[in-house]
Amino acid sequence: MSNSEVSFELHPSLAKQADAADRISTLLKGGVNRFVLGVQTLDRDILRILNRGHGVDEVMQTVKLLKGMGVENLSLDLMYGLPQQTLRSWYGSLIGLLDMEVEKFNIFPLMFKSTDPIARHLARGRYQFAGAKERVMMHFMAEHMLTSLGYRHGPIFYWTKMSQPHSFQQARKYDSWNDNNLVPFGVSGFGFMSECQFYNEVDLDRYLSRVEAGEKPVWKGVVLSQDDLMRRTLMFALRSSGVLLSRFEREFGVSLEVYFARELRALKEAGLICISKDGVLSLTDAGTINSGAVSLLFFSNNVLEQVAYNDGRIADKRTDLIEKHDYSPAARYGSSVQMKEVFQ
Repeated sequence: MSNSEVSFELHPSLAKQADAADRISTLLKGGVNRFVLGVQTLDRDILRILNRGHGVDEVMQTVKLLKGMGVENLSLDLMYGLPQQTLRSWYGSLIGLLDMEVEKFNIFPLMFKSTDPIARHLARGRYQFAGAKERVMMHFMAEHMLTSLGYRHGPIFYWTKMSQPHSFQQARKYDSWNDNNLVPFGVSGFGFMSECQFYNEVDLDRYLSRVEAGEKPVWKGVVLSQDDLMRRTLMFALRSSGVLLSRFEREFGVSLEVYFARELRALKEAGLICISKDGVLSLTDAGTINSGAVSLLFFSNNVLEQVAYNDGRIADKRTDLIEKHDYSPAARYGSSVQMKEVFQ
């Protein structure tokens, strides 16, 4: 266990509990060596809108408590594009976490799902949301600040100031090239083993009942074809250290530039990818902020049509489990016909 990375996500409201230190101590004794805090913002008004159940003081207290107990591997989540969020409040959140001397961040753009309460806020016009221009500015504000302070990507949306990866789990997931098994423990976990991609049950009661019955709590899964594996490798590696073209050809016996010539041409023309002198295909700055659209171009028509078919069978998006848990760009565009409109 000592050589394994064991992560645990804590809610910042933990600081309110009288036995907070005892809880953390129990986790540490159980082998947990990496903690994540879902902070989202340090703007008090926005936290109230989000109904996160914690305030700014709790975040600071929890970080102080963890550090005081010797926790060094700590990452904090931030989001931009939140309701009522401005460039000034986004800057304030970044500065606030930097003042806490946190060396790892997860910085994500807000994504809307019809099942989320925040999407209903948008639809009703109850709160002001940043437009596309402001979201781009927030993204590059964080990029500029963190880069100038010695932070680096690992992979995109994940930042670290340490010499080690942001997290070994993330590094292995994005850069393993299908040769690293991912075993999920817990409800809604994602797994990959023996060229099979699968997901645990996303309903807690169903997950627990299957585990207690001694069953594998797998919800859905699929065995990937060679074409699927190539596309998976490309999409994952692009979001991290990039794709070494010579390695791709060794792994799959085909030139990436030949196999995906049409897709690469469209992305180059859009300024979203580049190939280094060392033969590494990677995202440009514009590609990073449009990484969802880049990935979308590498979904096969078969997958896109299956997504469109499944979406068409959803009777109520508010209760459907796939709609609730699928944040793939394919789910936002569905069929290959809809996808092509993105690049017209």
